Amino acid sequence: MGLFSKKKNDIPQPNSQEEVQYRRYQHYYQEPVQPRKRKRGSKLFLFIAILIILVIAFYLAVMYMWSRTSDVDELVKIEDKSAFVQVEDMPDYTKNAFVAVEDKRFYDHEGIDLRGVSRALAVSLKNGQLTQGGSTITQQVVKNYFYSNETQLTRKVKEMFVAKRVEDKYSKNDILSYYVNNIYFGENNYTIEEAANYYFGATVDKNNPNLPQVSVLQSAILASVVNAPSNFDINNISDSYMTRIKTTLEKMKQQNYITDSEYTQAINELNQ
Repeated sequence: MGLFSKKKNDIPQPNSQEEVQYRRYQHYYQEPVQPRKRKRGSKLFLFIAILIILVIAFYLAVMYMWSRTSDVDELVKIEDKSAFVQVEDMPDYTKNAFVAVEDKRFYDHEGIDLRGVSRALAVSLKNGQLTQGGSTITQQVVKNYFYSNETQLTRKVKEMFVAKRVEDKYSKNDILSYYVNNIYFGENNYTIEEAANYYFGATVDKNNPNLPQVSVLQSAILASVVNAPSNFDINNISDSYMTRIKTTLEKMKQQNYITDSEYTQAINELNQ
């Protein structure tokens, strides 16, 4: 009994000084409780993030349904133009001049160039406004035929949805043919054959024996004007337009659409 009594006396009593000190020690060193405001802030942030995602998803769903009203089968009507020429009947350097300057990954993507879109988005965020860049040739075909008069953001979203359908239905040559035969070259010319006839007295059709075939330089001039036909005059080439033509020729050479000798000859002709 003596042994048990001694151990019992060793245990601190409820109001003993040892227990009071121990409780003070626990109170001083216990981990601080996180404020409730932080939890509320996290919940609010999560709610806002989910709301934004839902709004974006709803917007994209509406744009997708709206884009379905565009019948991609109608693009074949471009072939009914009297001056229509398939790109298979053009010199390679002529059709690829547009690829070089407008959409160098045209033969690789499926209607949307994600790298181009990302680059355009980065520039837009930097400048604080939506830029014109990032559109593929396929998207430009869609824009020119279906959405030329619509606001930019709405149009671009629908362009992407429709461009994928166009790529699924048509070959790359068909799409490029629709592009060069349905864009504005200035002076009321809306096909590349009309433009070649009007400006140079030449033809882009290899099967046309009545006119001289369009040259490398002339192809670069036509490819360089479509981006800003109201600013560039083929009949009176300005310094800025000449710089753009040289850039187009350089891109054609870099992407192996023309040889070094063809590039040099075109530059010499331009400088004259």
